[in-house]
Amino acid sequence: MIFLGKLLLSLFDLSVAFLDRLGASGPRWEWKKRQGRLALEVRVASWEMRERGVRAKVRMCRSCRALVDRSLSTCPQCGASMRGVAGGGIGRLLTLILPEVSSLTTVLITANVVLLAVPLILWGTGPSRGGLFGLLAPPGAALFVFGEKYAPAILYGGEVWRLVTAGFLHGGIVHLGFNCYALSILGPLVENSFGWRKYLFVYTLTDIAAFATSTFFSPSTPSVGASGPLFGLLGFAIVFGRYRSGRMGKAIADQLVRWLVPAAVMLFMPGIDNAAHVGGFIAGAVLGLMVDIDEPRTRRAQILWAALTAATVLVLVGSFLAMLLAYPANVQRIRG
Repeated sequence: MIFLGKLLLSLFDLSVAFLDRLGASGPRWEWKKRQGRLALEVRVASWEMRERGVRAKVRMCRSCRALVDRSLSTCPQCGASMRGVAGGGIGRLLTLILPEVSSLTTVLITANVVLLAVPLILWGTGPSRGGLFGLLAPPGAALFVFGEKYAPAILYGGEVWRLVTAGFLHGGIVHLGFNCYALSILGPLVENSFGWRKYLFVYTLTDIAAFATSTFFSPSTPSVGASGPLFGLLGFAIVFGRYRSGRMGKAIADQLVRWLVPAAVMLFMPGIDNAAHVGGFIAGAVLGLMVDIDEPRTRRAQILWAALTAATVLVLVGSFLAMLLAYPANVQRIRG
């Protein structure tokens, strides 16, 4: 990076000198030269800092500020976990090359987008319902085979994986847009404060709780959408901020409470799965009383969260694999 930066600066100087010889002059030209050189120097300096970060042999403990060897998982000074603390090596290099991989919110939004696009590609659009909410809406058959919440299939067909997959499907581009916008606001708030592992656990568990509640209290209506786990994140953040955080957490919780006003309005809109929203919110609120904000400090806590993370990933991957395995039979059921 350092060599490349120096090479680019040299090429910039050569290009400017060449243009000077061709007759480029005047105050505006001088201003452009200075601004261009300054912008390039800033970019090169950022590259150099990144290269030093990749080569760094130590990283700083977030608790006691001690410099710790990057290979250690806990701080030898205070015993705090070093998980989530950026270090050097190949891991740091990959986050620079693919920075979006470090954001679970981006992964979740991408999954939601893909799981609207694929049904539309394979099944086309459904009958027009009129208005914006019918724009690019998959047909009901597509939503069924891709894993919507359908109580008879869950309760009597053993397709419990629908409690997971339903939270990643959407009834149209407007439905997707609203939920992705809300996720882009709530997601980073939880992810940056609690880390991606706890964020994924809370999101997945509230997704399951939302559609489980809907299955038992609203069994006659199929439903899809990320709003169930979104209400879960909202309940989680409000309860944790108000009851288990300091002044800043309470201030954030007070801001999030304002979201409950439009959420309450949604309760009276037709076609809204209120049971899923309530179930997700309650599950998130309960988790807000249980999940700590800090990284696990003890060995037992580290093992616990490693196991919970593995179980969460297994549930997610297993649910979508089950959906794929059941796909041919469900297509036959729809068309037969």
